[in-house]
Amino acid sequence: MDSHPGIRITPQLVFGLLLATVGVMFTLDNLHILRARQFLQFWPLAFVVVGAAQIGQARTSAGTVAGSIWIFIGTVMLGRRLGLWDMNVFDFWPLALVLIGGRIVWQAYAGNSGGSLGVDNAGITSGLAILGGCGRKVVSPEFRGAELTALMGGGKLDLREAGIADGQAVVRVLVLMGGFEILVPDTWNVVVEATPFLGGVEVKARTSLNPSAPRLIVRGFVMMGGLEIKN
Repeated sequence: MDSHPGIRITPQLVFGLLLATVGVMFTLDNLHILRARQFLQFWPLAFVVVGAAQIGQARTSAGTVAGSIWIFIGTVMLGRRLGLWDMNVFDFWPLALVLIGGRIVWQAYAGNSGGSLGVDNAGITSGLAILGGCGRKVVSPEFRGAELTALMGGGKLDLREAGIADGQAVVRVLVLMGGFEILVPDTWNVVVEATPFLGGVEVKARTSLNPSAPRLIVRGFVMMGGLEIKN
C-alpha cells in the first residue's frame, strides 16, 4: 500500500515546482525586481532534476534508464548554452537507432512479437517508449504498481486480468510528446492524480461503486501528450 509518510521527490513534484518558480520569476521581472532572462538560461537543468527524481523513485531498470536519458539531454543542452562544448542533442540522434535495434533484438531473443503485448507476471512492471511503442499485459494476482515513461512514443498497459495486492496499487506515468493507454477492470476504483500540461488526461473507465474495492492510483505528469484510462 502506498502511504504518505513524507514528501516524495517525484517528476510530477519537480515539474510543479519548476512551473511555479518560472511564474514567480516572470512576475518579478514584470515588476522590475530582477531580470528573469539571466536565470532562464539555465532552464535545461529542469531535465537534469527531473531525471534525478525519476531515478530516485525508480523501482525498475526501465525507470532508471528513462531518468538517465533526461539527465543526458539536460546536461548536453546546458553545456551548449554555457559554451562548454559545441555538442547538440541532435548530434546523438543515431543513438535512437541503437535503442530501436536493441529493442528488436531483445524481442527476437525473448520470443515476443512487436504487435502483441508482453505478458508480465511480476508484481511491479515498467514500460519505456522512446520514439516507438511498448505494451505490457499484467496477469499477476499481486500487482503492486508500474512505471510508464513515453518520450515521443506511446504504449499500453493492460491490467484487466491482474489482481491488486493489499487493496491498492500505484502507476506512475511520465509522458513527453507521447501517450499511454491503461486498461483496467470495472471492479476496481480508479483515482487519477496525473497532471497535464499542454496535454490531456481522459478517464473513460467504468469503476466499482464499492468503497472497499481494489484501488488503482495513477500519478504522473503529461506534457504535450495524452493519457487514457478505460476498460
